[in-house]
Amino acid sequence: MNDSLVSIIIVNWNAGKYLQECIVSLEAQTYRNFEIIMVDNASYDNSVEFVEKNFPQVHIIKNNDNLGFAEGNNVGIKFAKGSLIALFNPDAVADKNWLSCLVSILLHSDNIGGVGGKVFYLGDKYGKDAVFCTWPKVNQYTAMPYNYHDNEPMSKVDYLSGAAMIVKKEVISKIGMLDKDYFLYFEETDWCARMIRAGYDLMYVPDAKAWHVVSANVSNVEKKTYYMEKSRIRFVLKNFDLEYLIIFSFYFFAESIFVFIRDIKKGNFSRSMIRLKAILWNLRNFKKTILHRKEEMYILKKNGIVRSYNRSLPLNSLKIKN
Repeated sequence: MNDSLVSIIIVNWNAGKYLQECIVSLEAQTYRNFEIIMVDNASYDNSVEFVEKNFPQVHIIKNNDNLGFAEGNNVGIKFAKGSLIALFNPDAVADKNWLSCLVSILLHSDNIGGVGGKVFYLGDKYGKDAVFCTWPKVNQYTAMPYNYHDNEPMSKVDYLSGAAMIVKKEVISKIGMLDKDYFLYFEETDWCARMIRAGYDLMYVPDAKAWHVVSANVSNVEKKTYYMEKSRIRFVLKNFDLEYLIIFSFYFFAESIFVFIRDIKKGNFSRSMIRLKAILWNLRNFKKTILHRKEEMYILKKNGIVRSYNRSLPLNSLKIKN
């Protein structure tokens, strides 16, 4: 097997209770040529001290502030020495063959830009080894993400889970870094959208297994909903083709009416207020978002042909399972 160096980046924020199991699982990989980089976003739970004491081989980068998932990974990517970049969440655990399975597929073709595997829920909350995600799909009209979770085979997919994915560093040089302005949610989806526009395939590899505590650091439902709504709108503004932007506007308006009517029936307008807050954020940052879109499109055009995003999603023809 190719012995390319893999730089595994863990962005940590107060995830100390998960790091032991996470790092031990990475150290046990059958693929041996890797380095582990932990980027700490100003944690206050002694997780840095724990890793320094118990895993001195891990490179630790200490940020003075919480930079978020995207910018935290960017810091790690700039430090990384590997030709392959793995993003791995601190609340995730990898099967011993996770790296070897993904690396072998990633290096199989120049057209493959990134790979991800089967992600299970960590713990027994939903039953033993309940599947969180196999094929990640994006609705080409609404940008709503959906995860298949059965026995799907190896396939091209719409995006990869940032909890456990690997990307070629040469691809990053052609599409740019993660967009730090998301902070939470849609960061990897946005990154993968640029890979798709640049003509790269994203592959799901079922034999590469990892377990993940989903949304471990976002327990507040309203906060999670706000960031999801805000990031979805921004994702559409940055990545959707013009005609699909128009279609999205009609869908989003209909969604908003439905949410408002439901809130009237409940006598609780918190959901509508969250959506309004997300819309206002995007209005205030509209010019910046469009400028960012233009900058990224310029980078893509400079490095090759730019494909339609919405029409190039490989899972477009598949219906969402109930």
